[in-house]
Amino acid sequence: MLLQITASGLAMGAIYALIALGYAFVWNTMAIVNFAAGEFVTFAAYIFVATFITQLGFPFWLALASAAAVMALLGAIFSRVVFARLQKQRPLVAIIATVAFGIFLKEMARILYGPEPLIYTGPFGSGSGIHVGNIVIGWQNLLILAVVVVLTIAQGIVLKRTMLGKMMRAVALDRDTAALMGIPVQRVLAGTFAWSSVLAALAGMLLAPLFFVTTEMGSMVGLKGFVAMIIGGFGSIPGAIIGGLLLGVGENWASYLLSSTYRDVIAFVILLLFLAVRPQGLLPERTADRA
Repeated sequence: MLLQITASGLAMGAIYALIALGYAFVWNTMAIVNFAAGEFVTFAAYIFVATFITQLGFPFWLALASAAAVMALLGAIFSRVVFARLQKQRPLVAIIATVAFGIFLKEMARILYGPEPLIYTGPFGSGSGIHVGNIVIGWQNLLILAVVVVLTIAQGIVLKRTMLGKMMRAVALDRDTAALMGIPVQRVLAGTFAWSSVLAALAGMLLAPLFFVTTEMGSMVGLKGFVAMIIGGFGSIPGAIIGGLLLGVGENWASYLLSSTYRDVIAFVILLLFLAVRPQGLLPERTADRA
């Protein structure tokens, strides 16, 4: 039974890891926490299901790519129009701006699509999945894990082996020096925020077949993604992935052993335990690693 619980926990942990990665990217490059991540999850799920799947009839993968492109555009616009004007202000001002942007997205979803929850069975319907011994792994859970693995590998290659990755790391290390070297800092920042928006959007679209799509679906998931980043190490890319997976599995185990009623509380109890025992996280980021 615990193996089955672990398998399902890994899928949910992968969702948290996606959101935590977005938090880590924005923090490393912009030195702010993007508290709109949860609402990116919500808005992406709505435009994916209601607009591209239901209204336009797009196939799953095309709808996924289209919704991700829309969310990337929204993220880039926020960076160029709002964040670029707030860089000389205190970081708290920019963080409050992300909160305001999140509220805007949430209310736009309510206005455009209404308060009623949406149901989407996903590309695999209600099929059970594959059997590995006594464990049944749902097809949607497998898809979530596969997407996270592919994105993690691709992201690592881009960051370490491409010119774009070098520019992103340079901006993360020292924005002023990067600008003096001719790097288009504002474009890099916009690209970073766009990518973090895509990560949160993918989390929302992959969650849509597992839960009802509502205007509240992303709030707690976004907070748990933030918890996952803290557990893994604030700003650490590998830590975000490990923190997300650990949180998902730990949450599932505790829900089974105690009660699912306390599922959301358990995530924050885990956070408090980590803050008490290892406040720097599992894999704390070192400044030298960002060069």
